[in-house]
Amino acid sequence: MKSISTILLALLLTATGALNAQDSKIILNATQVTKLDVSGKWTGKRNQYSLDKKTFIESFQYEFELKQEGNIVTGTSTIISSNGEYADMRLEGVLIGNKLHFAEKEVKNAIRPEGKVWCFKSGELYFSKDGDNLKLVGATPSYMETYNYPCSGGETDLVKVDNSMNLTTLTTMSASKAGAEEKFNISVFPNPFIDNANISYNLTEDAKVKTEVYDISGKLVTILFDGNQKAGNYNLNFANKNYSSFDGIFIVKMTVNGAVYSRQLVQMR
Repeated sequence: MKSISTILLALLLTATGALNAQDSKIILNATQVTKLDVSGKWTGKRNQYSLDKKTFIESFQYEFELKQEGNIVTGTSTIISSNGEYADMRLEGVLIGNKLHFAEKEVKNAIRPEGKVWCFKSGELYFSKDGDNLKLVGATPSYMETYNYPCSGGETDLVKVDNSMNLTTLTTMSASKAGAEEKFNISVFPNPFIDNANISYNLTEDAKVKTEVYDISGKLVTILFDGNQKAGNYNLNFANKNYSSFDGIFIVKMTVNGAVYSRQLVQMR
């Protein structure tokens, strides 16, 4: 009987520890993200999917060196394979709501076999508090250097190396486990798209809605809707033929009764 009680106690302590570990990782909301200093070095891993996206087939060392000016983020990403091949890439990004939207734009330096093509990564990364650490986490789709054809994509997990500027903010905030972003779904199809993308969403109540499209540098491309809408399902069309001067990485920003939501979309060329 004593041994059974000991086992149950051990299982309880293990489960409690697992829950505490899970509780320590929280997604920051949009208000909290506005208080962060994201400039500096971030380091971690980028796990690459198989073609069917069911498993990871390779893990890369991945780093950001970022400079923040308001909601605009610029800098360099570095990806290093296990055999020493690497690439430094110029990146651009913008903070919208509780996400960093980013895209790699060009290879600055690289060691790779002749003819090898690095896929440019982009994505919507959430800011996560893990103890005293500030992290960037999320899916990072990837696209060929030309034409924006999709590669297999992957998942990114980075931690800010020097987080001293954010410690006070992180220790005093009470973040929810799930950012408000998860409570509202923006569907973009097809994505990537060629000429037209359909943006759909559902309103559970009457709302003041503004739907804007930005490029990855934070420049406003167009406003698709700005007004009041009744509860229900809605569809908007984005036809990029009117905006051919842009490079094909766009962000749909929706403001619904003051709350901000966003999705990234990519045009193949």
